[in-house]
Amino acid sequence: MYDLKKEFNSIKKEKYPFVCEVSKYASQEPFMDFKDTLTKFYERIRNKEHVKLRYKSKKDVEQSFYIGGDQVKKVNKEGIDKDYLKMPKMMPIKLSEKLRFKGHIVGCRIIKKFNKYYAAISVDVQNIEKKDTKTNKAIGIDLGIKNHITLSNGLVFNYPSSVDKIKKRIKIVQKQLSRKVHPRTKDDPKIFSNNYLKMKKKLDKLYDKMRNIMIDYERKVSNLLTKTFSSICIENLNIQSMKKNHNIAKQLQTISFYRLRKFVENKMDEYNTELVINNRYFPSSKTCSRCGNICIDLKLSNRVYRCKNCGLIINRDVNAAINLVKNVGRVTSEFTPLDLKTLINDAKLSKINVFNIEEGK
Repeated sequence: MYDLKKEFNSIKKEKYPFVCEVSKYASQEPFMDFKDTLTKFYERIRNKEHVKLRYKSKKDVEQSFYIGGDQVKKVNKEGIDKDYLKMPKMMPIKLSEKLRFKGHIVGCRIIKKFNKYYAAISVDVQNIEKKDTKTNKAIGIDLGIKNHITLSNGLVFNYPSSVDKIKKRIKIVQKQLSRKVHPRTKDDPKIFSNNYLKMKKKLDKLYDKMRNIMIDYERKVSNLLTKTFSSICIENLNIQSMKKNHNIAKQLQTISFYRLRKFVENKMDEYNTELVINNRYFPSSKTCSRCGNICIDLKLSNRVYRCKNCGLIINRDVNAAINLVKNVGRVTSEFTPLDLKTLINDAKLSKINVFNIEEGK
């Protein structure tokens, strides 16, 4: 990486003079990103994972560049209750929200996505106080398509209803986009019409809006779970194998199970919460949560679990979540009806779509 960087610096003034007109980080940081990408790529190959090297392009939806902390700073204007970001060779830019953390700015990455600009600012914060969870309760999380998150206490969290409305709107706009003049094949001499480009921007905004709603919901759910429970047990799903089932492949493309798990992992240290990743091949849905009997012939269409050994009749997803929470491996306090009511009220305050699966509401 350093050899490539040295070679580029020796010829940039002659072949690429425009590089000298911007910050030095614009030309230096891509070499660091390239090194990190190759390191991760070959590490996954050594772990015998199936990966495909994909190169970035200027046509990508998301574009970004990095600026070091020595060239970017936060400024304030007199009489204006807003934060401004000062970058090299640019006037101070007003931020839509204030910085939440106080400390030295280490760096900033400017991201352009769907014609919107974001600033991801890294701040060096010291002496962060950890928020200890007061309860000694564990929870099991079963992830699904019909019900996104099913807890072992019977609660279900789902995406906001606005997501389904946006999906229907996306379907309509995609049909309108396909009717506009544009090249159908690589050898087609037609060019993209102005109406096509306008409709494409409209479609991008819908996708961006849907993604933002989903991420906001997942962040709220992960924050609620980590600050309420001391232990969380979640299943480790093989999404790539699940996508081979064409009946559920389309739904899996819009639902992100791994992103929710990453949000929970990011909140673990802040609330002193333990995260238990269950074995991928553990039959949580087919195992009876009361007697441990395994129902081999359980199909995906069977939404109610009926145990032939002890006669237990329970919702399939709740049964799987109870089996997951049993793998925490230590004794925890029971979940009382008052705790359940408190959790529902906290979820409604965060505007999370929640209902009790036993009551059906």
